Amino acid sequence: MDPVIQKDFNIAIEPREVKRLLGYGEESGREPRERFEEVLVEAIERAGKLVSPAGIYVDASGGDLPGSTVFDGLERVAYCVCTIGPELEGEVSRLSGGDELLRAVVLDAAGSVAAETVAEYMDRSIQDMAAAEGLKTSCRASPGYGDWDIREQRALFELVPAGRIGVRLSESAMMIPRKSVSFAIHIDEHPARMRSENSCRNCDRTDCTYRLLE
Repeated sequence: MDPVIQKDFNIAIEPREVKRLLGYGEESGREPRERFEEVLVEAIERAGKLVSPAGIYVDASGGDLPGSTVFDGLERVAYCVCTIGPELEGEVSRLSGGDELLRAVVLDAAGSVAAETVAEYMDRSIQDMAAAEGLKTSCRASPGYGDWDIREQRALFELVPAGRIGVRLSESAMMIPRKSVSFAIHIDEHPARMRSENSCRNCDRTDCTYRLLE
């Protein structure tokens, strides 16, 4: 189970997604002021210079996750951790401490979009690997969603050497840097539907600005 590592790939931070996270855009019916648009352009440009995309995954089985039964019976599961690195988070802290709250909030949202974009990149990489073998992949599942307890983040980190891309866990099993994503994907001719799939479409909340509308 040699890990696959990918680093320094290019990602695009979509302004529309940053707006959506902050409660603006077509879905909300709210339009930002001109000042916000200026800060948004600046934040995306700054984020592009601060992110260091990296991902690592292990192609294993459902039973290889230490102490977990969540994926029992699944022959192949790719377990992945990815990140944008710590620099953007540090800049957000600096801006917040310097009374630049708007810039800090918008940059933080740009970092969240960047982290999700990195996860999508790694997801596609796993899809491509599976497709080369004539197989398909499930949607992503993440600790803390559905029936996959957030405490099992530690089990995932036992299996995936995330330290090789600079990601570690806090005492409460949260990832450091914060703008990191962990997930698992089932690989099969007929992939299972993950009950712990990290999709907004499985969430019952209708008042969340992070919800993806179908």
